[in-house]
Amino acid sequence: MQRLERLRERMVEKKIPALLLTNPVNIGYLSGFVGSEDAVLITLKKATLFTDFRYLGEAKKKVIKFQIKKRKGPLLKALAPVLNKPKIKKLGFEAEHLSYSRYRLFSKNLKGIRLIPTKGLVENLRRIKDQGEIKSIKKAIRITENALANTLKKIRNSMKERELSALLEYELRKAGAEGRAFPPIVAFGKRTSYPHSKPSSAKLKKGNVVKIDCGAIYQGYVSDLTRTFVLGRATKKQKRIYSLLYQAQSAAIEKINPGIECSRIDSVARDIITREGYGKFFGHGLGHGIGREVHEGPYLKSGDHTLLEPGMVLTVEPGIYIPGWGGMRIEDIILVTERRCEILSRRAPKELPEL
Repeated sequence: MQRLERLRERMVEKKIPALLLTNPVNIGYLSGFVGSEDAVLITLKKATLFTDFRYLGEAKKKVIKFQIKKRKGPLLKALAPVLNKPKIKKLGFEAEHLSYSRYRLFSKNLKGIRLIPTKGLVENLRRIKDQGEIKSIKKAIRITENALANTLKKIRNSMKERELSALLEYELRKAGAEGRAFPPIVAFGKRTSYPHSKPSSAKLKKGNVVKIDCGAIYQGYVSDLTRTFVLGRATKKQKRIYSLLYQAQSAAIEKINPGIECSRIDSVARDIITREGYGKFFGHGLGHGIGREVHEGPYLKSGDHTLLEPGMVLTVEPGIYIPGWGGMRIEDIILVTERRCEILSRRAPKELPEL
């Protein structure tokens, strides 16, 4: 398996003969399967998945190139015999995903084994998507676009944010999603000034801005799409701000190509918005990597000097949020290609739709 081979190369570079993985996302990425409280031990020759009896049968069908061991009781009890054959003297662990109490327990009981904290060994591999991953992300996007289109057909005056959110989740499932990538963000009117507002009992009224941010899960991969609408005729200010966001997003996407810094893409959009006097109302980064998680590296923001590479999949989502007035955001998913980039979310309407 290519992913295991790439990880082992990183382990050799870091002089880590064995690595314990407890992050479910990373376990799924490497093994193709995730149960509940699973763990994976990777050495330079073997890969072992520890799972309990609830998932044993499914794991045996889905997992290849991994030994599968039935876990009974605490993880430490299952790990100890494997670490002793052959004797492991250094064990890497995911510092951001192993609890302090479990770390203390391991330190106390794994005699003669040095615990080495690691960060990003698997996450950095996940930044470059292979063709299978890209195919799954594209399918998640198509599901989201279809669900959004079907939801908009049923939107009506006086509908509550919670109603629209529930309808959207239903349409995502109906369109083929394994689940929602995250709780949908649905906001009306002045509440759209909250970038990540939770759906409330607020009712939709004529002239309201409608902001919808949603995503689907398909084969373990996710999508993330934001569109902004107006119920009825849009005002001049609504049209002006939306046009500014469209311009900023288009300019940033045009700049995306291999070898350019993430921070540079952010500044392209931010400079356009700032020149028009709305810079202080754009308070988040321009975008983020997406794959098995909704937010993963790299990030299109100031301070991230990662160079874009072919196979990276990112969102581009400029937003303007004005307290007491409302907010707008446009978000698309972009694939970095060998020469330029490809917009993967093309089917959802981009011009300011008047519902």
